[in-house]
Amino acid sequence: MLRNKRSVWNRKKYQREVNKIVRKWNKAIADDWLWNARFVLHQYDAYFWPYEDKSGATFNVWLEFTDTKTGAQEIMDFNNYDLDWRLGEWLNRCITEYWKVWDEVPNPNEQARLEGRTPD
Repeated sequence: MLRNKRSVWNRKKYQREVNKIVRKWNKAIADDWLWNARFVLHQYDAYFWPYEDKSGATFNVWLEFTDTKTGAQEIMDFNNYDLDWRLGEWLNRCITEYWKVWDEVPNPNEQARLEGRTPD
């Protein structure tokens, strides 16, 4: 089976877009005064589906979000059309609902204040 060079190029293009978004979120979490690099986002897997009429493609990616303090992990799939906005919503849901980080004693905000990491 011959490969369509355009499909290969599109896969790389979509992968670069995902890498850029993941780097942006990891940097934002690392620079955040409250979370202080506590959470890390990694790509778990990806799959590329070009359309039969060659009008475009869908790129699905599975991302793993890890809490480095507790070791908790969540994996979720996204496609290239809604990755950036759904990712922020999912990260927030992991922190607040699934892992219940705010139920810790002391809570992260209080811990940051005690360690002197609050914003100026």
